[in-house]
Amino acid sequence: MVVIKIMNEFLHSPIWTYEDDFITDDLPMIAEDGTLQQISKQIEELYSSYYEFDSHEQPCWFNHEKEKADKSIMLRLITKLIARLNELNDGSYIIEDCETSRIKKL
Repeated sequence: MVVIKIMNEFLHSPIWTYEDDFITDDLPMIAEDGTLQQISKQIEELYSSYYEFDSHEQPCWFNHEKEKADKSIMLRLITKLIARLNELNDGSYIIEDCETSRIKKL
C-alpha cells in the first residue's frame, strides 16, 4: 500500500510518497494535478520562509514566531491539500498527516 505523508521540510513539497516503507516518486495522479501542485508549492514556500540565513548570530535560524503567526494560514493550506488528495484518491493510497496536530500546538 502506498502511504502519502504530509510533512513540512525546507525547500521540499509537503507531500512524501512511501511504498513498502521506502520513499518513492509521487504517483502520476498526484504529480500531474495542477491544483494539488499549486497548494503544495504554497505550503513549501511558506514553510521555507521561516528559515533565515546569517540571522541571530547563526548560519541558519528557524523563525518559530513567524511560524506561530502564520499558524492559521498553514492549517488552511494543509486542510486544502488533504481535501484535494482525498478527491484524487482512487483507493490506491492512504494519507498520514504529520503536520496538523503539530501546528495546532503552536
